[in-house]
Amino acid sequence: MKNINLRQLEAFRAVMQTRSITRASELLFVSQPAVTRLIKDLETSVGFSLFQRLKKRLYPTPEAMSFFQEVELSFSGLDKINIAAREIRDFKSGRLSIASLPALGLGYLPGVIAEFAGGRPDVSHSLSIRSSQKVSELVSSQRVDVGFTESIDFGDGISSELLLTTCLVCILPEGHRLSKKDRITVEDMDGEVFIGGGNWQLTGRDIDRYFNENNVKRKIQIDTQLHATVADFVLAGAGIGIIDPITADRYLKLGVVVKPFSPSVEYKYYVIYPENRPRSRLAEQLVALIKTDIERYSA
Repeated sequence: MKNINLRQLEAFRAVMQTRSITRASELLFVSQPAVTRLIKDLETSVGFSLFQRLKKRLYPTPEAMSFFQEVELSFSGLDKINIAAREIRDFKSGRLSIASLPALGLGYLPGVIAEFAGGRPDVSHSLSIRSSQKVSELVSSQRVDVGFTESIDFGDGISSELLLTTCLVCILPEGHRLSKKDRITVEDMDGEVFIGGGNWQLTGRDIDRYFNENNVKRKIQIDTQLHATVADFVLAGAGIGIIDPITADRYLKLGVVVKPFSPSVEYKYYVIYPENRPRSRLAEQLVALIKTDIERYSA
């Protein structure tokens, strides 16, 4: 048996659907002789007759009816492939893997990703919450499509963009003696019980330097790593702290007071991609949505 080609099957399917060489040729945008030739070539390939002409009408043979069932299954698969390709092209299908530092991943990103996913029901999303260093490792090893960090000094294999520059804020329990001030200064915190945010972080070291330079003594009874945990301790009345404004914004609704902090301490978020492969189009669409929304936190 000779090899069957797709064009022959398209001609056969069109004739089966229309029961007419003329209408099949119109459907395929080819001449009638071309359709006739494709059907004859297909009959040669399969080794049996496909149609009989009786009283100027085409009738499929029993063999053609059986063959048509298999052809329809094949075209159903092709239709699914075409649909999948269109959905991928239009960002409606696929998979998007994301890694983020906790400052964005614990409160902010879930809302944005939920909005993004709402119009893309056939896109699966995964979000991993890691330290900035671990996020960079996941991106450089191409285990995720896009990452969000507070630093870009974590190795090769990464392309980066500055996402946002903002400033840290002071977070206090409701009713605290400093809660009525418009702005909290380093000097205001002298003698205060302070929730440390981890001096291993760049911003944590900046904060410590400001306090040391101004001879301000804090009572650091509790030290932790995450800004969200600092906020949880403040909410519990354990002290005051300095955190990023996006985390602070989430805790405002829970019963804390947030104030600007002086001197200003910059806090930067970066978006990073694997360097040695094309960027995920879905990732770029998500980042575009984030850039539009996150600007409200800009310093």
